[in-house]
Amino acid sequence: MILKGYPDYTKPGFDVNSPCPEYKWPNMIIYNKTNSAYYPLHTGPLTLKFTLKGEEYFATKQRSYRVQPYNYLIFNAGQRYTARIQSETECETLSVFFRPSFAEDALKSLVADDENALDNAHNNTEISDQPVTFMEMIYPFDGRLMPFIYKFCLAAKTGFDDDQWLDEELFLMLKVLFEIHKQVGEEIQSIPAVKRSTKIEVYKRINNAKDFIDDNFCTEIKIEDAAKAACMSNFHFLRLFKKVFNDTPYQYITYKRLAKASSLIMKTDIPITDVCFEVGFQSLSSFSWLFKQKYGISPDTMRSGYSSFEHKLARIKK
Repeated sequence: MILKGYPDYTKPGFDVNSPCPEYKWPNMIIYNKTNSAYYPLHTGPLTLKFTLKGEEYFATKQRSYRVQPYNYLIFNAGQRYTARIQSETECETLSVFFRPSFAEDALKSLVADDENALDNAHNNTEISDQPVTFMEMIYPFDGRLMPFIYKFCLAAKTGFDDDQWLDEELFLMLKVLFEIHKQVGEEIQSIPAVKRSTKIEVYKRINNAKDFIDDNFCTEIKIEDAAKAACMSNFHFLRLFKKVFNDTPYQYITYKRLAKASSLIMKTDIPITDVCFEVGFQSLSSFSWLFKQKYGISPDTMRSGYSSFEHKLARIKK
């Protein structure tokens, strides 16, 4: 089932926990473009939340999430949460819902095809009838998911709705998600702790700090603030962040600022000096040096090159 826009939960008799009464939760895609939307507290199936433009906010009993472009959020089956969009500009979002038992059946099928290809790394259990569970967190965007996002958005925009096609695409999408899941399991395993439950808790805390950085990297971030978000001492936070992500917090913050700066340089006319300070750098010379180290060209060269490319493209279109 492919829908354009959230169902109207205000309709008399509408059940927020069962938007499609004949199926409760079928395999379903919801594509949404709006500047204001709300879906009340409900219990969902295994769900992926993508934000393509703007921001969407989610809240569970444990914490809140802000999903921005180039990130996505996973909720496991049974999680209760609210969803909200409130923006002055239009936001574009995509929600992917997997019907109950679909992920479990897919995993069994994949393991039967190649027993060594996948394991349930997060749970560290034998493949069984237990629900498939992922780490509930905001994930960095993975290019392997782009073809699915493109096809799902196109289907919603054009009114295409074929359940068999969607089942096949979601099966292939799950294969990618299980591979990502295995990578997360390897990151968890790299954490120096004896008990697996401790490793998972540490991983969650480190990712809470990463989310804090993602939300605040354009401002001055102190290590102690990020460590506080992880409920760790500065020393343990620095050591474990590097262990999990192969970058220090400083390197990660710098990467986020440079990525934001390159986007502003190519897509806006904001002066380079203003871009530098807007993304959180305190020195224009440091920004220029780091930018050239990262991209091999200066900020001014990137802007002039991109502008020239746009002019050539415009002439071709004419």
